[in-house]
Amino acid sequence: MDFSLRFTQNKAPFDYGAQSYDTVNRWIGISWREKISSSITLGMFGGSAYVTQNNNPVTAGIELDGYHAGFSAQGIFFTTARAALFYALDYTYQKVDNKTATQTVVIDWSEPHAQIGAIVKLAPRWRMYGGGNYGYVDGQERASGNINHTLNFSRATRAGGFLGIDLTVDVDGYVGIEGKTGLTRGAEIYFKRRF
Repeated sequence: MDFSLRFTQNKAPFDYGAQSYDTVNRWIGISWREKISSSITLGMFGGSAYVTQNNNPVTAGIELDGYHAGFSAQGIFFTTARAALFYALDYTYQKVDNKTATQTVVIDWSEPHAQIGAIVKLAPRWRMYGGGNYGYVDGQERASGNINHTLNFSRATRAGGFLGIDLTVDVDGYVGIEGKTGLTRGAEIYFKRRF
């Protein structure tokens, strides 16, 4: 089993029909993963979420806050002493809002995501990993107050890549950083401990 603390920031244009709004999404969260066999690991994750958008009339200049939650599955399908090939599937749901005396806006979306990649041991305490990813976003914005509407938005299916490196700091703990592109562009810093 491993437990991690994650700090993530990513950016993507969300398509609202004829309009597209750059959306910055930040997470502070935790994840828990449990190995259920020699090659399959299942997990859950969640935490707080913070969203800003440019040029959207109901969200420009404000920060929406709320939560994210999801589950994941990861498998190893080939391994050697210094390298491994893996796949990962995850599903994330996120909901954020902002309420004032004159306007309320709620944004929620789901994001299925898949990865395939390789892990390579660089040195006794260092490892690097990377590969390809694929996913999409499907969501809804609900506004009430001075502006009233319900709008669907999406981020069309996209392929991209990811690259990360981590350092084992003691027998059960490690820290790392990961960058990604494709569906979103962003980075994550994580602190993990195995139990």
